[in-house]
Amino acid sequence: MRLRILETAHDLLNRDGRDAVTTRAVTSALHIQAPTIYRIFGDKQGLLDQVALHGFSAHLATWTGWTPGADPVESMRQGWAMHVEWGLRHPQVYSIAYGDPRVGSSSPAADAIDAILRTQVEQAAADGVLAVPVEVAVSMVRAAGVGVVFTLLAMPSDARDLSLSERIRESIFAAVFTDRSPGADRGGAAMQLKRELEGATALSPNERALLGDWLDRLVQ
Repeated sequence: MRLRILETAHDLLNRDGRDAVTTRAVTSALHIQAPTIYRIFGDKQGLLDQVALHGFSAHLATWTGWTPGADPVESMRQGWAMHVEWGLRHPQVYSIAYGDPRVGSSSPAADAIDAILRTQVEQAAADGVLAVPVEVAVSMVRAAGVGVVFTLLAMPSDARDLSLSERIRESIFAAVFTDRSPGADRGGAAMQLKRELEGATALSPNERALLGDWLDRLVQ
């Protein structure tokens, strides 16, 4: 029943927009009672959140994140392109995932995408090519990517300049990443060391936290 509700709500969303996803519309289509929806999803927002996650499932299934031996920065370029393409193809789902900010939390769909992004960024840190702290990098890439999608969605489909996405991506990546050359700035080395601190046993938790704070300040 849960899957049937999600698929019905997803169809309503794509066909008629967010306002069409009502408890009455879903229950009428499935010939069920409203308490069934409340029992499974809690409330309408809970249903919408799960519809967005359901809508992202096909996208997530094709993007598993970094694999051993892969270049994390190049993988992020591919992930960025997939993310923007998905948002433009599914604006209603994307708007539920990212268009309703909530202080202290986000939608399950956005959380799932962020988890993949964080994996990529952490690997970049481990490889010594991250120039800023992990959380800063995740926030910068996320903000830029979401901004690109909503900016393009606001344009007439036949007038969208898709090169905007690539230009913004490369600008953000230039600020977030460094290179592995001997002359690379100290940020990459600092973030690589911070990443290695997680498994260090020679230092106490307080010492690791203090050293991590110092390393963050080096790249600010």
